[in-house]
Amino acid sequence: MTRSFAAYGMLLDRGLTLEQLDLAYDVAVADPNPKTNRRRLTIALRDMVSEQEAEGKTKKCLTRVWLNPPPDAAAMIAWARAQSVQRQNRQIFHFAAVLATFPFVGSVCRVIGQHLQTEQAVEAQVVRAGVRRLLGDRPSVDVAARKTYTTLKNLGLLEQNKQVVLRPREPLSCDHELAGMLAHALMLTRGAGSLPESSLPEAPELLGVGHSLLSAAGESCNHEHEGP
Repeated sequence: MTRSFAAYGMLLDRGLTLEQLDLAYDVAVADPNPKTNRRRLTIALRDMVSEQEAEGKTKKCLTRVWLNPPPDAAAMIAWARAQSVQRQNRQIFHFAAVLATFPFVGSVCRVIGQHLQTEQAVEAQVVRAGVRRLLGDRPSVDVAARKTYTTLKNLGLLEQNKQVVLRPREPLSCDHELAGMLAHALMLTRGAGSLPESSLPEAPELLGVGHSLLSAAGESCNHEHEGP
């Protein structure tokens, strides 16, 4: 079944960085009230981006992820804001939050992931063409697809060499406890009520992270059961 364009919600039309997402997360943790935390975010963003972006689209995208998520992702983001996440796990943590709050990002990841499951790289124009086939041949979709894989590159989930999107030379690794958050994010980005656990390792939207996390979880369980 093909989802309607409206089902994908807001497009991610800014390339977000790890530092910007960290900042938004820290602001949301300090002040979870969306009536007051947006102003805090604007003030803090002025040290990173232009005044226009601190008041405009960069702020709007960051707000949707960590400050005022869409209703279906609100419970997950509220849970995430209550977690103590080590810095080395923040990339996967933010990736899950972006997937959950921007189903559009999930569609771009799916196109990229399907290629990377059989190839080491994919032309950026092939990615954008695939996304346009899903959501319509619109300039806004093309731009947002580009901003999405830029964000994924900034988080270390992908690399880019000119107009080619590649697997990272050093894949991200993190605590297996984030597997649950990724699974929830996958359900939200797909608009699914449930998913079999077996779908997580090979989910193209997770760009290979799901497989590495479940492998880590399995190794952890094996170690826990080893002993005299």
